[in-house]
Amino acid sequence: MVQFSAMARSISFSSHPILKPFITHPIENIIFTTFQKKKFPLKFSHQEIHLQEPKPSSNSKPFGRESNINLALETLEAMGRNETPAEPIRVSELMQFTVDSKSLPAGDRIYEYVMRFSSSYDVSVFNELIDMYFKLGDYRRAGRVFEQMVCKNIDSWNTMIKGLSENGQENEAIQLFAKLVKEGNNNTTNSNISPNEETFLSVLKACEHLGDSEKGKSYFESMSKDYGITPSLDHYTSYVNLQRKTNRRVVSEKDRAKNSDKSLAYEKLRCLSDEAKKAGYVADTRYVLHDIDEEAKERALMYHSERLAIAYGLIRTTPGTTLRIIKNLRICGDCHNFIKILSKFEEREFIVRDNKRFHHFKDGICSCRDFW
Repeated sequence: MVQFSAMARSISFSSHPILKPFITHPIENIIFTTFQKKKFPLKFSHQEIHLQEPKPSSNSKPFGRESNINLALETLEAMGRNETPAEPIRVSELMQFTVDSKSLPAGDRIYEYVMRFSSSYDVSVFNELIDMYFKLGDYRRAGRVFEQMVCKNIDSWNTMIKGLSENGQENEAIQLFAKLVKEGNNNTTNSNISPNEETFLSVLKACEHLGDSEKGKSYFESMSKDYGITPSLDHYTSYVNLQRKTNRRVVSEKDRAKNSDKSLAYEKLRCLSDEAKKAGYVADTRYVLHDIDEEAKERALMYHSERLAIAYGLIRTTPGTTLRIIKNLRICGDCHNFIKILSKFEEREFIVRDNKRFHHFKDGICSCRDFW
């Protein structure tokens, strides 16, 4: 099995207190009870709100989705003061209403209420609390709920890993995945939770955002190898996107390196031309057939391919290294003279193969004795 445990580090979302402690009962993975009170009327000004148990045939909209969210929250809190837990479906509806309203303070009020009656709700309600906070853009509050949960299921882990990844906390998502794998492999934790299809999709997305192809590949291979999970189209798509993104980055880095080397080669050639002139080189512009002025002809000669190749070789090799240049055209007389002078002050041997023969330049002399 691929070992992920080395990547698991301590993850804490509670280093800074966010909400006042409100847990009065341990959170248990139990089925919520059917409440005896069929109707709970509360009066606010001239309005009366009825919270009723859901009926399969009912078309009503509990908690008044179209009513004011504060009124709904006040109703919820009034129920709390009367020690009456709201039904899970009503709490879920109110959480969705809070997300739609993008109200973090409203989310905090729901959190306090749920924590007060924590023993009345099963793990799915707390998973929805985590999801609510992520959708409100607060991953720390989401993590706080996750850490406070005594009982977690795979949905709890998936919600956290996905939410962290979608909120720019990809490294934390990967660390949490590693923690899940470690706990699943630890026989002393009494945890039978293992990653599923959704878990791997979320962690692959995290790797995709980070451009971490190495981790992404190990997770992708681990799906079928260690957990017997057949990758779906979504898994393949995420993995291919990760590889494509990584390859684009590598190509981009190579392009930048190539452009950098090209700039250095041109700069080196300009320096070599200045030194060659000091050593007696004079450009022979007869080898430029274009109708341009003398200065332009000298520039044209300076950037002939064999000179650029030599300049590049000089910046990429150690002093004294023999450079070998292959050219598919006949070397011009001006380049021949330039390389002879260059071989002397650079104290290098340059071997140039044109379409006629080999030219061995060393100590200011060419093996062809200027006849080719």
